[in-house]
Amino acid sequence: MSNPENLFSTILASTVHDMKNSLGLLLDAINTILTDLPKEKSSSEYGIVQYESSRVNNSLMQLLALYKIENNQLPFTPGYHNLYDFIEEQILANQPLLEAKKFSYTIDIDEMHEAVFDDSLISMAISNILGNAIRYTHSQILISADIGEEVCITICDDGPGYPGPMLELAGNYMIGINQSTGSTGLGLFFAQQVAQLHSHGEKVGKIELMNGGPLGGGVFKIILP
Repeated sequence: MSNPENLFSTILASTVHDMKNSLGLLLDAINTILTDLPKEKSSSEYGIVQYESSRVNNSLMQLLALYKIENNQLPFTPGYHNLYDFIEEQILANQPLLEAKKFSYTIDIDEMHEAVFDDSLISMAISNILGNAIRYTHSQILISADIGEEVCITICDDGPGYPGPMLELAGNYMIGINQSTGSTGLGLFFAQQVAQLHSHGEKVGKIELMNGGPLGGGVFKIILP
């Protein structure tokens, strides 16, 4: 007889996959409508609708990826990628929300820097963190990267910073559920799991949260060996 927990997980994963496909079609339709919409008729609300739809889709993709990680089914395909181009792609994915809120951003990364990582997984992690930074910041986002023995991608904002209880979780992000705010900790937990898939020798990837930084708000770091 099948394990009930395994059966439930399989059904849940299948349902999430179906929801993701349906939402993908909805996103395509929204993007087509917005592309055809005259500039003078566009508004910030359209950008927010576009972003929020993408955010739900990204959350579903993260859930599926976590299911595959748990069952050793997730393809892991690291390769060389230009860091500036990669981060610029993540900014473009969040452009609707940036424009809707009239926020500015800076990419402080050498355009020649390359690093080895799984771009599809890191893309999901970075896009989610960027989206949250844009939602809670006041007006500015700064994305930088340092390359030495490790690759460190840093996202800073000028918002109120991460709340104390979240900083105290120190890696146990899935216990950071807050029903009053709707926070599930999924984005941080996913970023942590993706970082840990990247290893070199005895070194394993990780994420770090802090407050302060050059813009005085929240600081997110994903560090890959």
